[in-house]
Amino acid sequence: MNSENTFIKSIGNKLFLALFFVSALMTLLIAALVSHQKNNYETMVVEMTRNHLISAVQTLANLLSIEELELFQNAEDANRPEYQVIKEKLIKFGNDYNVLFAYYWQDIGNGSFRYIIDNDLDPRTQIKPGDIDEIADEAELQALKGHVGVTDLGSYSPSWEGLLSAFAPVFDNYGNVYCVAGVDIDDNFIFIQRTDSRNLSILLFITIPISVIFGFLNMFLYSRKAKQIEEAHIKLQYFNNNLRRAFSTYLSEDVVEEIVNDPTRLKLGGVNRHMTAMFTDVRDFSHIVEVLKPEQLVDLLNYYLSTMSDIILDQKGTIDKYQGEAIISFFGAPLELSDHAIRSCTAAILMKRLEAKANKYILENNLSSSPLFTRIGINSGEMIFGNMGTQKKMNYTIVSNAVNLASKIEKINKLYGTWILAPENTIKETQGKLLTRRLDRIKAVGINEPVRIYEILELKSEASHILQELVDSFNKAFELFELKKWKEAENAFELILKIFPDDGPSRLYLERCRQFQENAPAADWNGIFDLS
Repeated sequence: MNSENTFIKSIGNKLFLALFFVSALMTLLIAALVSHQKNNYETMVVEMTRNHLISAVQTLANLLSIEELELFQNAEDANRPEYQVIKEKLIKFGNDYNVLFAYYWQDIGNGSFRYIIDNDLDPRTQIKPGDIDEIADEAELQALKGHVGVTDLGSYSPSWEGLLSAFAPVFDNYGNVYCVAGVDIDDNFIFIQRTDSRNLSILLFITIPISVIFGFLNMFLYSRKAKQIEEAHIKLQYFNNNLRRAFSTYLSEDVVEEIVNDPTRLKLGGVNRHMTAMFTDVRDFSHIVEVLKPEQLVDLLNYYLSTMSDIILDQKGTIDKYQGEAIISFFGAPLELSDHAIRSCTAAILMKRLEAKANKYILENNLSSSPLFTRIGINSGEMIFGNMGTQKKMNYTIVSNAVNLASKIEKINKLYGTWILAPENTIKETQGKLLTRRLDRIKAVGINEPVRIYEILELKSEASHILQELVDSFNKAFELFELKKWKEAENAFELILKIFPDDGPSRLYLERCRQFQENAPAADWNGIFDLS
């Protein structure tokens, strides 16, 4: 009997010892996992907060025009009728972007700046046009140098409570910093998350020695630890789910899946890359809107934007934003695309092809009494892109002179009677796959060097014989024009218009030929048209 008890006791001791070491090992493994999750969680909170600040301030920098900002120079300007209108616009911006304060200020030298306008409604704290303050933050200095400046979140600690800020330059038409846009958010969110994260560490150091000494309690502690891991994991999953939802609104599904499956391919905020931007706008849309009821306008925009956006997404483009009926998009981010230029041009061609079918639907369903005709501007170049946003909404956006040029080229369509325009550098990147025709070398506001523009008509492999005939005839007439053989060029363009009476560029150059015969340009004229 004693031997049996001894044997049972021996087995029990070994089981207890085994349980002790297994549970201790499990605790150490759990501790390592919690520590890893904590660090990832803490990093993501800071990163998301920074991206939200950058997104908000870059949007604010483009919200108001220079003309609007120049209205407010001193305190008396707060009595202008425009003041309250713009104030309401800033208040709406603050609500949309979860921003506590949104404001503009202008450098006046000697380390000081002058406030222009803000969104604050509290008379005790709101600023007035002309109020003076000191430049005291490195982020503010960065904005004056032409860069986005953000409060240093890397050194953030729980003892630091207050506002987190970001500043972005507002450029004039010559590329100079006219003033600075600023946003402030409450640091409450990041403060709470950082505190929770540090509490995990404190709990970690308490539970490990207790687990080693009291092995039999490890199952209970394991349960608690597993619950904490699950809670932290749920928070992380919340961010991931929002990331997926945000991307799915402006990226094609296959691109979203590539990013979710391999997050290392996504660099958040402020990445410089060679890409292509595309701007679209509908001709005379303001006149179309005037005769529409509000519900008609909503239905029209929903249909038009959905139809055109699907084409952009199919070509793996990214929707930056919608401005009324206008679509701003880019190709080459977040995933690099070596063929971003031809994808952008192909999307533009497909949008114009779909126009007839879309307008038939619009007219048959009484969405509009007039058809919609889209003008498109494209440009390739160095652009800064970044993932900006909040936990609830994220947006990709792009900034650079190359982006501004794409916007200006879209507007130039109106002058030439064209639908799709792109500069020479973009056309070269398409490697001869497009049917195009060469137009002027132009200068515009913000463009230092003249650029040659081209009209994009069709994919060369799918162009009709008649369209190819138009391009060949036009190119011959245009060569005569550039050689300043005005009369010969006039005859050539007249012949084109007999066959293609609606050809906008031919009408423009015919008019120029006749003008130059009556009033010839200077002998040293280099053929550049200044459109500024």
